[in-house]
Amino acid sequence: MFGLPPRILSTAAVALGLPIASGWIMLHSKGVDCTRLAPLTILATLAAFLISICFRQMNKFKASRQRWFLFACILVAGATLFADFRFVRRYRDLCDQMQQQIRQQMNTPNQH
Repeated sequence: MFGLPPRILSTAAVALGLPIASGWIMLHSKGVDCTRLAPLTILATLAAFLISICFRQMNKFKASRQRWFLFACILVAGATLFADFRFVRRYRDLCDQMQQQIRQQMNTPNQH
């Protein structure tokens, strides 16, 4: 299929799966959902790991077509990493503040 080795195709499948999963998590959150930050952090970590795998495969596969395909995978994984980081960074402070307020309310005794 496509004249590429199965290793590169499996890398491409993961490279395409990461932005789909990230987009699904980001777009299906209604309002600020702090429980979605941890999965996005994991997906960003996987994107960074995929970038390192692509660089390792570039060392193994020397054909120009294979290298350009891996470079495209690096770009997709890099965009996913960047988008996930921005989303988590944007809402992390807000979620931390909300969590701190909840803790303070739980530790404050009722004054009845």
